[in-house]
Amino acid sequence: METEFNPLTTPHIELEIEEFPAIRLEADKFELWFQPVYELATGKILHNEVLVRWRDEQGNLRPTQELLIALQNTQLLNQLDRIVVEKSIELLSQQSKVKVSINLSNEIFVDLTFSKQLHTWLTQYNVSATRISFEIEEDVIFQTQTKAIAFITELQMIGCYIAIDNFTGRYFSLSQLQELPISIIKLDPRFARSSLSSSQKQMAKAIAYACNTFQKQCVLKGIDDKYSLKFANDIGVKAVQGYSLSKPQDKPKTFGLIGLLIVRIIAILILLYIFKSLIGIDLFKNRHAWEVIGDFIQSIFDGK
Repeated sequence: METEFNPLTTPHIELEIEEFPAIRLEADKFELWFQPVYELATGKILHNEVLVRWRDEQGNLRPTQELLIALQNTQLLNQLDRIVVEKSIELLSQQSKVKVSINLSNEIFVDLTFSKQLHTWLTQYNVSATRISFEIEEDVIFQTQTKAIAFITELQMIGCYIAIDNFTGRYFSLSQLQELPISIIKLDPRFARSSLSSSQKQMAKAIAYACNTFQKQCVLKGIDDKYSLKFANDIGVKAVQGYSLSKPQDKPKTFGLIGLLIVRIIAILILLYIFKSLIGIDLFKNRHAWEVIGDFIQSIFDGK
């Protein structure tokens, strides 16, 4: 297996060489970053999407898109897929409460031994396949339907879930959603923009309705403001993902939005206690501040 890629020596690359540093296609050069997907109704984390970050020879973190552009047409993207998948499974073996979704490139379908290798990794690291979802772009599935469907079916037989990513309804009709061997539909982030036309809004609502009808999870990506979050609720999607909810970070999140809110409230109460102690004001007459904090936590778990 080829383990090194250098734009200066790879004949297939079509770009200005000086724009890119040498890229070593080795596992330790790539970092896994994560962005959580939240259940809209409860705020709990359903899974973390795995995002790839890489460092150049000087140790500087480089943009992901730069990496993908540099590797296009080099027949090395499927090797990157393997690196990311194995590193993700290794992480899952260390963190039992984490579930992930992993993006696969359009070159993964030529890797005829990937499914076998995936099964080997799951066995080696003792990780359940049900903790992994694989994301494949809508247009990629459409353009390689025969290979894609066969490949997806193999992954499902292993026990993994499949998501169709950046879904627009352009390539597959809503009725075809029921027939596709997928469990998750991730809407194109353009559906989260405030400048949608009425027809686009109706399309997003129809997709969400079809997903609910066909018992498939529908995720709205690109939640970057209050409008897009309200829109997600209005059209009836089950899950949301975006920068306003959580920016990508180098560790997977397991603490949902409600849990985070509780932590922040407790932090405020503690700050009030410190402030009260400093200025000598009795904020909670005849009661110790820690008793108030304790009662608040207890009320949460008692459902009051």
